[in-house]
Amino acid sequence: MSDVNAETLQDLMERRLKELGQRRGRGEQISLHEAYDRLVEKVGPGGDVPTYEVFRRIRQGHSKITDRTADALATMLGVDVEQVLIAAGQRPRLTKFELPARADRLTESERRAVLGVVDAILDAGPRVDTAWDTPVPLRTAEDMRRPQRAAARRED
Repeated sequence: MSDVNAETLQDLMERRLKELGQRRGRGEQISLHEAYDRLVEKVGPGGDVPTYEVFRRIRQGHSKITDRTADALATMLGVDVEQVLIAAGQRPRLTKFELPARADRLTESERRAVLGVVDAILDAGPRVDTAWDTPVPLRTAEDMRRPQRAAARRED
């Protein structure tokens, strides 16, 4: 997604802190400390919450976040996690991805290879557009009969 008007993670955070402050009858935004304290209270003791410093860094411009941080930030700001991920320039989550039962027969090394492919696809860059869901047309029999040009080889 290359929309120059897209809301950044910092924009989302500032907007929601202001909206949360207005909801409480204030003319200004709530502080990040107050929002963090509310998050910790909401999650409860022993909850899996990133440190305050993580959120402070996000507010300062850091946008590479983990799923755990995205979940916590969404809870803190009262928005869907998809909004947080898109604002961070990351792919939104779809439904849970499960391999077919036959994948249970893969060896440990084969499983690592599958996970490596998943990691490589996700590390290739953010894909928050829907164009990647567009099917690629299959080659026709006529296309397959056309001679393919060989790649030029450089002779040293």
